[in-house]
Amino acid sequence: MTTSAWLQLLPNLPQSWKESLVVKTISGTELSVQSIVRIDELFVVIRGRVAGTTEQGQVYFVPTDRIETICIQRPPKEDEMQKVLNEMFGLPVSIAPAVIEKTSDNLRATTIMRLSPEAHERLKSLSAASKQANPPTP
Repeated sequence: MTTSAWLQLLPNLPQSWKESLVVKTISGTELSVQSIVRIDELFVVIRGRVAGTTEQGQVYFVPTDRIETICIQRPPKEDEMQKVLNEMFGLPVSIAPAVIEKTSDNLRATTIMRLSPEAHERLKSLSAASKQANPPTP
């Protein structure tokens, strides 16, 4: 995920979700989040602990471009999660069944995603914001 996508996602998560996140960096470090102190363009300030330790209350400055994935440790109920995600991103993506092709001796499965108009526009705006925030280097 791009930096701008994290900046779109993190501030909009419900507080109850933010208190049970695990942030995994691209170097493999996992941070159990107690609270998100600050979300900035270049970094996120997290109060928490390194996963697997008991030393709580540490403060971590995590560069947003080093965040690989974010997990909710205590996931919400499905209907609540769908409601929040629909409010943030629009209607869900419709995924068609995988198309199986035979190429030489290998099988290849291709999943075709059909986006709702709202999700398509949201994806375009996130992509444009990402390109502005991270211009290509010559």
